Amino acid sequence: MIEAILTFEFVLVQKPTGEVKPDFKPIVFTFENKDFSDNNLSELISTSDLFSILYHHTTSIHEIVGGFSNFYEGRLKETPYQVSSYFMQAESGTQYLTLLIFTLDEDLGKYEDIIKNVAKKMYYLFETNETTKKTNQISLISKIHDNIETELKYAIFQIKRLTSLDKIQKAALIFNSYERLEILNILRESPRSKKDVREKLEKIRENPDMDVLLEPFLELNLIRRDWIKGKRDKRTGLIENQGEYLFLIKDIEILRVPNYDLLEHLKQTKSELYPRYEAKVVDFFSKYNHKAQSVDDKKKIASLLLNPDIYDLFAMLRNKFYPKDKIPNIFSEFADIDLILDDLIQLNIITEIKDQKGKEWLLLLTDIEPIIFFPEYLLDNIKNAYHSDDSTKKIPFEVAKLALDLLEIAYPEKINL
Repeated sequence: MIEAILTFEFVLVQKPTGEVKPDFKPIVFTFENKDFSDNNLSELISTSDLFSILYHHTTSIHEIVGGFSNFYEGRLKETPYQVSSYFMQAESGTQYLTLLIFTLDEDLGKYEDIIKNVAKKMYYLFETNETTKKTNQISLISKIHDNIETELKYAIFQIKRLTSLDKIQKAALIFNSYERLEILNILRESPRSKKDVREKLEKIRENPDMDVLLEPFLELNLIRRDWIKGKRDKRTGLIENQGEYLFLIKDIEILRVPNYDLLEHLKQTKSELYPRYEAKVVDFFSKYNHKAQSVDDKKKIASLLLNPDIYDLFAMLRNKFYPKDKIPNIFSEFADIDLILDDLIQLNIITEIKDQKGKEWLLLLTDIEPIIFFPEYLLDNIKNAYHSDDSTKKIPFEVAKLALDLLEIAYPEKINL
């Protein structure tokens, strides 16, 4: 759950004694949890934690792989919350912080694109604020603060809409996260202990929350967790290979597919759009190779499914097509409809087609379909891992046997998204 979004300007305040004291000057606060306000802010985040976050940014000791160096994620030390923060230093040297504060059980990766979008908007507004101060346009500062408040409220609105995901969006969570993709790749090779997986993930992200990262895999029944008792080594007396292990029992991919229902509908109704639409679909899929689909392309597609406004439009266009100037009003009050359409057209998710009168229509060019399938390749991978001479790849007999048993049980299971 999102608790609040806070914006600060870092300032140096000179006391009457001449002593300079560093401080955080509030800009705009938006509280989702109404138990908090300006009056009890220290119960949400302490000044000590604020300085700690600023230190992380200014010394560049923590950087999220795949993100921006201006971003930081971490658990607060003095209050029971976690933070995702964006740092910006203007040309004048003024430093700004934007803090999104969440409960500890929240998966921040779910909101990665929202957080990045907040950062882009804050960068522009903070720069505008700097220009206003330079030119002494004091009357505009209030307007800038109103704009900041609007953007923060929009971010909270989007975050709240992502708290409840359908199965397709849960699949998107996997492909929108470098850490989850790494988990998938590790377990495609063979079962591994949770400890081993965690150690590999720590090369990507400091202190990864394994339970949160595994959540969509478990909800989609892709991974099973089980405890291996291990065996006592006769020479050392120590119990080896004991612990929780992770087993991939179903694999998943996210693909572009033609919208066959729309094609059939246009054909059956003898729509004048059908020949042009069919030609565009054939042209795209004659060049499309899902095996050559890059991780970045999958991540872009997944991020679309995790944007509430874009997902609503995508779901609507799966069943119907509309004139560009008469799209049903399904968007939030904050949405930039033109920007959404441009993004979807650029990514070849939707296409524009003109009829004989020159009227523009919007149609879904490529549907998005996560598919779940049986990982038959794992049968050989498990045997090879058991017989491997490489200690980093070898798995004990108990793990190999349980992995094969789980795959045998999972083989007839069907999962529909």
